[in-house]
Amino acid sequence: MDGWWSGTRLVWKRGLVENVRSKTFKIVLAVLLVLSVAAVTLPQLLVGATPTYTLATVGNASPSMVAALDAAQRKGGFTVDYLARSDPAQVRAAVKAGDATVGLADHTLFAAADGTGTFPVVVAQAAVSIEVAEKLARAGLTAAQVADLQSVQPPTQVTVSPASDETRAGVGFAVGVALYMALLFGGSAIASAVAQEKASRISEVLLVVLRPSQILTGTVLAIGTVTLAELLVLATPVLVAVQVREDSRLPSVAAGDIALGVAWFVIGFALYAFLYAACGALVNKVTEVNSAVMPIVMVMAAAYVVSILVTTEDPTSGWSLFIAVFPLTSPIGMPFLWASGEASGLLLLAAMALAILTAGGVIWLASAIYRRGLLITGRRVRVRDVLAGPA
Repeated sequence: MDGWWSGTRLVWKRGLVENVRSKTFKIVLAVLLVLSVAAVTLPQLLVGATPTYTLATVGNASPSMVAALDAAQRKGGFTVDYLARSDPAQVRAAVKAGDATVGLADHTLFAAADGTGTFPVVVAQAAVSIEVAEKLARAGLTAAQVADLQSVQPPTQVTVSPASDETRAGVGFAVGVALYMALLFGGSAIASAVAQEKASRISEVLLVVLRPSQILTGTVLAIGTVTLAELLVLATPVLVAVQVREDSRLPSVAAGDIALGVAWFVIGFALYAFLYAACGALVNKVTEVNSAVMPIVMVMAAAYVVSILVTTEDPTSGWSLFIAVFPLTSPIGMPFLWASGEASGLLLLAAMALAILTAGGVIWLASAIYRRGLLITGRRVRVRDVLAGPA
């Protein structure tokens, strides 16, 4: 067994060095790093600093108004500056000139025509609250009774959506897309590498000293290592931001979802990579690779499309459950369903177990196809060639 792993390790090192030294790998790695850092920093830059509004009033704003707006800005995440003017005309002019966001004078609220968000509503509510409190006090209510009336809160607003956590669902969407692209491009790279070695007769040289299973496993591990490294480069800035930044817009559970996505990549790669390699061994020319891997691509694309169109809209549907559990589609479908909050831990473990067992069977079948296909050169391998028995 040690001898088998020694030969496999040599193939893995050879493939890894070739891929890492290639220009394509360096370019892809740089692009992924830039995209990942941009995904973390751009939302913060676009959101910008805490908004500041300015209230213009005749004279200094009353202590009651200042107290009401101070309470509002603590909850609303904004700050308020105050501007004193001598009469209502100057208050109106301040708003018109853009010196003030909102003006309040003689029960009149001045707001800019180009829109100032919800701040005019906040000021209007504060003015109404102050006036109601004054009238209640004049009607004989004590300060405690007035405060009790003003402490009445509106009903709690709960946003209802297909996913229990929209932000986390967005993370799951991104993880699912990244997994699909990684499996698609990684698998295609394996098929092309196998076809290239077969067409150039390099595989024949390797077969003199190595077993077909060693060549197959080493090639898969080399490209799998490179693809996993690219995924980690893509995920690392996001994971760091989730852990160290309190103002991160991602939920802390998103780090777990990303880590789970990496685990699904390993399972999915074991499931699909050997099939891609087997397809690469069936062709006689590199140009035939795309048609050979088309059935695998169609299965992956179906899982991806259903996850995008169905799971993200209705995670509880039967199709969503099927795509998330069926072994050939679960590496793509389950991350979508899991991030929606509708999948239990037991369902996740069951899907993983089924996918791992299926991967074992697929590896055995693909290895047999690869072994027979690699030894047949000069023409495209027919189905009866790989079913005929040991080569």
